[in-house]
Amino acid sequence: MLDWESGTADFTFGLHHHVVNGTDVLAFRGELDAWADQELAPRVTALLDHAGHQVVADLRRVTFLDAGGLRLLVRIRRQVADNEGMLWLVPGSPRNWRVLRITRLDQAFVVPSCDPVAGARPWARSGFR
Repeated sequence: MLDWESGTADFTFGLHHHVVNGTDVLAFRGELDAWADQELAPRVTALLDHAGHQVVADLRRVTFLDAGGLRLLVRIRRQVADNEGMLWLVPGSPRNWRVLRITRLDQAFVVPSCDPVAGARPWARSGFR
């Protein structure tokens, strides 16, 4: 969406990257759609070029997921695999989980039953499934 007064885009999505115990965490927020894919793909590619071999894509703060967002996730999966890394996907909301199941992408990603970074904290407490 464009703010006509300032001429700047009002982004409805975001990405926060941080490293925890050697694991790169890509924490997405907002709407992962075609616009998010277009805007975030170059940044994600650059981050993954310098990432370790363990990556988490955290969708717990994602409010909308469509084909554009799925394309971004598949791109991440492919890049991590090409670098011989391991990707965990944390769907977050039941809505995100449903989109992954309907498209059968739930079978293409490793979805942990507990936090792959902290180890002991179940994702279910964070609205996992």
